[in-house]
Amino acid sequence: MTLDSTMAELSQDTTIRKSVFLAVPKARVWAFLTKAELLGKWFHPSDADLTVGEDYTLRSQKDGDRMCWGKVIEAKPHDYMKWDFTVGPMEGQMSTVEWELKDAPGGTRLTLTHSGLPKDVDGFGLVLALDKGWHGFLLNLHDMQ
Repeated sequence: MTLDSTMAELSQDTTIRKSVFLAVPKARVWAFLTKAELLGKWFHPSDADLTVGEDYTLRSQKDGDRMCWGKVIEAKPHDYMKWDFTVGPMEGQMSTVEWELKDAPGGTRLTLTHSGLPKDVDGFGLVLALDKGWHGFLLNLHDMQ
């Protein structure tokens, strides 16, 4: 692989990567990622707790409409979780959301990786919207108690 081909590949990468440091233990962060009653406090209300192998639906806080949905593909409690993930504008195409929790001095480092997003000009608006949304939702986690 040449430098030019590597640069060309990177320029087409639409994977969203974000990390936040949270002043709570991994177990508390995990609860906010998986428990229906806590998901709605920072993200979207869930019909049920998120469990490996199960479909999930997250709803709008305003009107209860379906916002995003998919399936929990893998879960290693307090360390890692992987979802299939889609929203209406993706017209059923699934992407992947991965959550990684690492111990940090005084708390937890939470890393989100959202991959499998559109790589064309027409889909870039969706990537921008998801990037902005994840940014805000992760900031909400700083308010967890």
